[in-house]
Amino acid sequence: MSVRKRLRQCVACSSALGFVGVLAIGMLAGCTTLDAGHRAKHAEAFQRAIERATADTLPPDEPLGLEECVAIALERNLSVKTAAVARRTALLERRVAFANFLPALDIGYKYARWDKQPENSLAGLFSIPMQDQSIDTWTWDFQMPIFAPATWFLYSIHKHGAHIGEWAEEYARQMILLQVTGLYFHCLALDQAQKTLHSQVQAAEKLADEVAAFRDEGLAMPWEAEQAETLLLARRVALHQAQRSLHQSKADLLVAMDLSPLADVTLAEGTSIHPPDAPLEDLILTALLHRPQLHMADRKVAIARDKAKIAIVDFLPSLAGFAQRTSTSNSYTTYPDYWISGVAGVVSLFDGLANVNEYRVARAERQQAYLEREEACLTIMLEVVKAHLALESALEQAALAEKARTVAAGKYEQISAQFDEGLVRVSERLGALAEKQEAEANVLRADYQQQVSTASLLNVMGTGYAGYTAFSEMPLAEVKHDDETS
Repeated sequence: MSVRKRLRQCVACSSALGFVGVLAIGMLAGCTTLDAGHRAKHAEAFQRAIERATADTLPPDEPLGLEECVAIALERNLSVKTAAVARRTALLERRVAFANFLPALDIGYKYARWDKQPENSLAGLFSIPMQDQSIDTWTWDFQMPIFAPATWFLYSIHKHGAHIGEWAEEYARQMILLQVTGLYFHCLALDQAQKTLHSQVQAAEKLADEVAAFRDEGLAMPWEAEQAETLLLARRVALHQAQRSLHQSKADLLVAMDLSPLADVTLAEGTSIHPPDAPLEDLILTALLHRPQLHMADRKVAIARDKAKIAIVDFLPSLAGFAQRTSTSNSYTTYPDYWISGVAGVVSLFDGLANVNEYRVARAERQQAYLEREEACLTIMLEVVKAHLALESALEQAALAEKARTVAAGKYEQISAQFDEGLVRVSERLGALAEKQEAEANVLRADYQQQVSTASLLNVMGTGYAGYTAFSEMPLAEVKHDDETS
């Protein structure tokens, strides 16, 4: 045996042993189990990371406005990040589909060694070798699609899928925007309620002391003193509940921004969302033009049309060109290197009517996509109508609450003046104070409901606000629309 052949055998053996070793290491690594301390390590690392991110994100001793909260949430929220990953995945799948247009190159290597060198027996007297005992074979295969119409439509499907991923990310951003806006105004309303309740507790304490003094002098009934103490206790309980609700709402807001719920955040006051000044018909038209769900429905319709086209072209033949080069080290071969080239075609003559039924299924799915888009349009129109009516009700309730607060405040001032002159009883003053406090709480609730209703209307319209530019205003690939409904 020649030195060259021995070296080839050694290289082949070492390569095989190396591959087996790598495979064994990979299998052992895949069979490892998580110990009990892994959860503790992850919990500690996650807590340190979220605390560090919170400290780096929240400005020290500086209140956050609505725009800052929205910007942080859109950058850090996990749902937005997940939607972005799905969008990138759809984009990569589109690139994979584009690879069907490119030529394919496969390279193969084969090494074979026989125990004994193959020989041909001649008349049983002697034999001659047929080929070398060790042979190397290299193969290069080239394939190029020539006529494959289904490939074009398959690429179009993945292209629309990538656009659906973009609009799905935009939908996630809009929902996070609405969530953060609602939590922001809820926190502001609870903070104002807390301050109001704190003042009410102080006023109730003073009133309870005055009524107790009148009771000691015989100028007030014992039950009136008990009523004043009950009012004080009710104000304290309401204050504690407002403080707990505020703490919970701030924690929800921090989690929506992917920050630690244990941190403390101060929100800036005075931020408000202005309702759109347009008739209901224009609001509906805006929603039909900007809602991400309708853009996704358009692309689902386009995908259904492409599937129907694929079902049609399945009846046509597919042609592909190929070229193959083979090289061998067999010294007995007259032509150790040779090329094979040609054109291959595949056509289905009869497959049990599968293609026919697949085309019928594709037509039915296309019709279903049209109907689902029509249903989505009607649903969105109804959502805009409901949101517009809710905003009108919220505006009227806010005006009514403000008017009621003015009346209750004037009534309380008059009764307080009469009480100082001894013209009314303590119970009347307590009742007027309770009405005034309830009117002030109603104003806060009405203002919160007005802001949330405005945010909900803008959300169902699919437009941006609070310094946020709607993704729907960015140029995207156009989708052909038609009026086909069947």
